[in-house]
Amino acid sequence: MSIWKKISDFLTPDSNRPTNDPNVTRQDQMSDFSRVLDVKNIVVDVQVKSRNELLKYLATLAHTNDSKIDVEALYGKYLVRESDASTDLGDGIAMPHAQDESVSKLTMLVVKLAQPIVWSEGAEVQTVISLVIPDPEKNYAHVPYMSSIARLLFKKGFISALNRTMAPEKISQLFI
Repeated sequence: MSIWKKISDFLTPDSNRPTNDPNVTRQDQMSDFSRVLDVKNIVVDVQVKSRNELLKYLATLAHTNDSKIDVEALYGKYLVRESDASTDLGDGIAMPHAQDESVSKLTMLVVKLAQPIVWSEGAEVQTVISLVIPDPEKNYAHVPYMSSIARLLFKKGFISALNRTMAPEKISQLFI
């Protein structure tokens, strides 16, 4: 069972669950994905054979759409992040993310693979949602996006819609 499944209760909005302030009820708002997700950063039917090959692909895709990004540095950051803990979310989805000083703005990439690949501990992944994060980053801006992605994945029907959808424009609409 992935870590995301174990913490689903924490990520599921519940207006009755109080925050640390007993006078304020929790307000969970979804992030505005239109600020970080562009259709040019959604690619389907990608041919890779391994997790590391996919991470290299993600770094190259980020560079293709922002030439200031250092592919090797970003790829290295992806590898370091994965060595710390797997970003496999379960249900064939992974959320690798990396932070590098060559990144000028928070960007979301969505990649759907032609064939599933083994991610970690035998888990297969076919859809990758990645955040490319500036370093340093003001106010941990990527964290609400990660939370919103996790909540979307728990939303009934979202994963099956994401798995069925092959047009980048339609994938973008699922998030936006």
